[in-house]
Amino acid sequence: MLNEKQLLNRLRLRLTGVYLATALGLIILLAGLSIVLLRFHFQSAIDDALRNRLALEYLQLGAPLPAELERSYLEWARLRLPAPASSDDKKREPEEEDEDEAKHGEEDAHERASNSVSALPSGAPIEDLVSVFVLRLDGAGRVLVPSAMLPPGFAPNLEAIAAAGRSGADWRTVQTPAGEPVRLLTYALRQEDQTIYLQAGRSLIGQDRVMRQFLIGLLAGGGALAGLAALVSWITAGRAIQPIQAAWARQREFVANASHELRAPLSLIQLSAELATRPDTPADERQELAGDVLRESRHMARLVSDLLLLSRADAGHLPVRIEAVPVQQVLDSLAGEWRRACAARGVTFEAPPTTAVAQADEGYLRQVLLAVLDNALRYTPAGGRIAVLVASRERWVDIAVSDSGPGIAPEHLPRVFERFYQADAARSDKEHAGLGLSIVRTLVEAMGGHVRLDSPAGGGLTVTISLPKA
Repeated sequence: MLNEKQLLNRLRLRLTGVYLATALGLIILLAGLSIVLLRFHFQSAIDDALRNRLALEYLQLGAPLPAELERSYLEWARLRLPAPASSDDKKREPEEEDEDEAKHGEEDAHERASNSVSALPSGAPIEDLVSVFVLRLDGAGRVLVPSAMLPPGFAPNLEAIAAAGRSGADWRTVQTPAGEPVRLLTYALRQEDQTIYLQAGRSLIGQDRVMRQFLIGLLAGGGALAGLAALVSWITAGRAIQPIQAAWARQREFVANASHELRAPLSLIQLSAELATRPDTPADERQELAGDVLRESRHMARLVSDLLLLSRADAGHLPVRIEAVPVQQVLDSLAGEWRRACAARGVTFEAPPTTAVAQADEGYLRQVLLAVLDNALRYTPAGGRIAVLVASRERWVDIAVSDSGPGIAPEHLPRVFERFYQADAARSDKEHAGLGLSIVRTLVEAMGGHVRLDSPAGGGLTVTISLPKA
């Protein structure tokens, strides 16, 4: 059977695996998306270059542009070729230019397209078209006009020529005998007495080289990110199980403390019972032993009841019935008993009347006040004073129980609500397990309120219970 440490380590490993798998999935998704986008960019740029280069070839031959080439070339021409300016254009008002822009835009584009070849100096290189070659071919694939930009070993593709002859145009990617990929665009140009084929192409070896470098960079970066993701996942998983470790530690401490608190009365009950059953035990001693058994049994019953209440609260099964409760009504039910108890101890008890009404569970509010008053009476010496003051403010009703006992040292105040915690010898005794204030906070928070402690340096303790105002 696995122990606590092994179970937590296994849980941490599983959480690390989940976090790492999620991170790797995102890395792979982003890398795949980057590759797809880069390939699409390269493909679009190369295809546009082939269309535009063939459009220039058509214009040089004085042939009308096919629709696909015309659209691509007009866009290319708008971006790269200067618009012709005339003296009439210079004299026109800006308003007239705006009105005529839409009307003549397409006509100007066509004019620029037809004049683009003459606008370029003879032999002028065009940056995005310079790597594109164009062959003029006959139907048998014989070269009519050669190109100096052919990749080594490239030969006209007869299948592309046949497909272009059937449909007018053909796209395909082929390989040279040397294994170099080439993107081809073939068009059939029908003239008066013959059909010639224009085959534009561009080598993809540069694109493939960039893609390989990009993939290498992705692999290197992905490996580094995977290592970083593994480290971050391990750290994140460790932080994620910290609450579980803390809860496990609290549970272990709770069980240990509960066992200790139950063991002492059980041992005393067992010892008293054994002595009472001995034949030589006097009758008066047996009576005393029976009283010890009864007292310890009551202590155990109270402890078990407190533990069950806290257990139900931890499980979220604590029934709470919130209603408008007059605080004075609850104080009246306790005042007579506590005035007598305080008088027996020589302690003054004060509880001025109040008209405050709180949103609370009346039974739980009574239990809370009993616990706080019991705590105050136990630690208030003879001649001391216990006061219950109720005040209303904004949305809250504050019930403050003050005593003139020894108080609690500042270093203990943050922990006094912990279960089984005993602040110091002055405010602890063997009759109480240290669950009182823990139960007080649990019940007050269940009613939608909060509780705080104040212990001034001169001694004394004030427990303030704040509940929503009705």
